[in-house]
Amino acid sequence: MDWIRISRKNPHYFEHANGDTFIPVGVNLCFQRFLQTDEACLAAYCRQIATFARNGGNFIRVWMGVPFLQLEPERSGVFSERKLANLHALVEVAKANNVRIKFTLEHFRRLGGGSDGELFPGAANFENPVYRKDNGGFADSVPEFMTSEAGRKHFIRKLELLSRHFSEEPAVMAWELWNEINTVSAPRSVWQEWSQLMLKELHRCFPHQLCLQSLGSFDSPRHLERYRWLCTLDGCDYSQAHRYLDPGAELDICRGPMDLLCRDVIEELRRSNPARPAILAETGAVESRHSRPSRLYDADTHGTLLHDGLFAPFFSGSAGCGQFWHWDQLYLERHNLWFHFHRFVKATAGFDPVREEATPFFRTAGCFRLYGLQGKFHTLLWLRDAQNSWESELAQGRAPELQKGVKLDLRSLPGGAFRQARCFLPWTGDTIPMELHGTGMELPEFSRSMVLLLMR
Repeated sequence: MDWIRISRKNPHYFEHANGDTFIPVGVNLCFQRFLQTDEACLAAYCRQIATFARNGGNFIRVWMGVPFLQLEPERSGVFSERKLANLHALVEVAKANNVRIKFTLEHFRRLGGGSDGELFPGAANFENPVYRKDNGGFADSVPEFMTSEAGRKHFIRKLELLSRHFSEEPAVMAWELWNEINTVSAPRSVWQEWSQLMLKELHRCFPHQLCLQSLGSFDSPRHLERYRWLCTLDGCDYSQAHRYLDPGAELDICRGPMDLLCRDVIEELRRSNPARPAILAETGAVESRHSRPSRLYDADTHGTLLHDGLFAPFFSGSAGCGQFWHWDQLYLERHNLWFHFHRFVKATAGFDPVREEATPFFRTAGCFRLYGLQGKFHTLLWLRDAQNSWESELAQGRAPELQKGVKLDLRSLPGGAFRQARCFLPWTGDTIPMELHGTGMELPEFSRSMVLLLMR
């Protein structure tokens, strides 16, 4: 079977069972907001997954603890055959489109009585009272859910049920224990111990699939130590982070250019554990402190935020593109931005980071930021116009300037001399063969960014 696993040749990347490199081109399709019936949810997934796959997408994240897939919709321990059938149907849709799934098992933060319950009406409730004792359950708090014998046995029972149905299904690439486990109403010692225990159970139940845990947005200095814990957590198969453009973030980097905040978090993940792949598993833009989706989405009709969120992580050493969030706000569909995934696939075609033994590097050159992956046979470059950003284009309304006559000094790049070059313009979709003249080359006209494949 074609399982996706950590590359045996380069632990920063993934591979198929036959050893071919797998680059996850992913997005968060976590739930169907505004849709009230299972039939409507499945129809929406069919449409979105097919469109995503036609544009080169191959990996999605889906939350299980939402009405469409919640296995215990009414009573603790009473598993719904209908919801299980929905899971099977969704997996079949993914298989038909050659898309892999990461299922997030839980996301609730309280068992009831909190203030952040239904933040996404009709889709995702951050309280789950079904486990409360007064509803026939076994716990009155998240700590009791995580530490009691009854709570742990119950969670393992659900894992074993899912294992009987999906442990031999390669379309399910990964299982994630919890969305942002540090946000639950429980002490850190409780959710850390629970994570360690349940990752072992995940591996027991799903021996062929990747097993994960996640933390909240990496937007504060105090999260650094938590992320280092996650990156070295035994049984967590790859390092992943959530990070957003957030005007209320404590870290300055999270209030600046989108490409730089993505680059910074991937570098931190790789530093924290050089022996695992790094993925930006959630990214996008929010209003202050995640109070709502960013108002910039309304202005971003061309997908500038999405473009940077896709390209910057991969060119900074991630195993794949950044995985965008807030598609449920109709950002992708309303502006018809799916083509950006296809442009990412075309831009990176012909460059196998495992075969190349790729090493990321970063330069500034005049008014450009230069992101590179140096390989044995090729070097892949992404040039980003530093004068164009979300602030200039979306907040201030200044259109990106057309860059003309830009010259690139090849001597500033690592890796020696180059014989040939190919240019790809991700904002038009054009591929242009290039001629090299000694130690330099003149680039074609472009706006915002461009990609160069340099051949030795």
